[in-house]
Amino acid sequence: MSETEALNPAEEKAFPFLQQAVLLDQARAALATLDKALALNADLWLKLSGEAAASGLPAETVDFVNRTATFTAKAAASLKAEVNDEVISKLIALNFNMSERILESSKEA
Repeated sequence: MSETEALNPAEEKAFPFLQQAVLLDQARAALATLDKALALNADLWLKLSGEAAASGLPAETVDFVNRTATFTAKAAASLKAEVNDEVISKLIALNFNMSERILESSKEA
């Protein structure tokens, strides 16, 4: 994709999750970068939580997003005290999966 090529709406929604997955993966060794990545990731999921509640999605989907937003916020706090590669890997997987689901759902629409 060239720098001038525009993203479609689904790609625009999916891209931040892909960015956060990459940022979290790259940040494993750098604690300052990791703190920033974790905070941005938690903010992204909290924003999605608010959007999900207002979007009319099924209750189970909203519940999943809310639980995931809570998990990312708690993970960000706990990882400040002690870096846990398994938790970081789970956060990366969540972001990759959310990015994929957004792109898949745009094809179904």
